[in-house]
Amino acid sequence: MVCETIFGNFEFMKMVRYTLVLLSALFFLTTCQKNTLSKIPSIFFLGVSPDTLYPKVDDSCFIVFSLTDGDGDIGNSSTSQVWYRDRRADTGAFISSVFPAINPAVEDPKKGLTGTCTFYPTPGPIPRPDSIHTTLADTVTYEVYITDRAGHVSNHIITSPIILLP
Repeated sequence: MVCETIFGNFEFMKMVRYTLVLLSALFFLTTCQKNTLSKIPSIFFLGVSPDTLYPKVDDSCFIVFSLTDGDGDIGNSSTSQVWYRDRRADTGAFISSVFPAINPAVEDPKKGLTGTCTFYPTPGPIPRPDSIHTTLADTVTYEVYITDRAGHVSNHIITSPIILLP
């Protein structure tokens, strides 16, 4: 009878130990989340301000967009840039602008990078030189995309219209 109690408790303790190990493993597996963000940057247009400019008085605007990059390799390099073009000309070339500096302490390839970018297109929008647009007004929209340090190209976004008053 003493033997049964000892061996019975032993089997019970063995089962409890296996259960605790299994529960611990499940806990650690569920708390370890993998980064599911794409390594290709993604941007989303948030706004442009102001939306009405007076270019003759050296007025300028800024474009704001959100961004996500799965490996966080955006900024702090000549290969990571903001690209934009004036959409009034179908063949207009993209202009590159250095990506705003990002604190290296927030870079984590395991977590990726999510944030907001604000940049000033330079030169600012210029009205077309014909008599209609210099007398009345002109409207411009920009097409924007970014590149990360690995050379990945994001999706393209289009800004809302910017009115250029004479």
